[in-house]
Amino acid sequence: MTIHFTEEKRFTQDQVQQLFLSVHWISGQYPQRLYNALMHSSTVITAWDDERLVGLARVLDDSEMLAYIHYVLVDPAYIRDRELRGI
Repeated sequence: MTIHFTEEKRFTQDQVQQLFLSVHWISGQYPQRLYNALMHSSTVITAWDDERLVGLARVLDDSEMLAYIHYVLVDPAYIRDRELRGI
């Protein structure tokens, strides 16, 4: 298994919802709002196992001096995967 990381926002609303629900985050119950928030975020790094979204990190910043990681999610089925430690 090879995990691929990208900053391209090529995820679907369903993929994002499934990932958030897999870690029991309430945000997954609001798929449209969640998807819109991610699409309007400055940086979203995603981890993929082929076409399966298995990890995600969202970074919020002011484009000048400040940035913070708002959240990091890893699909529980991949939590022990050494490659995902890079997210």
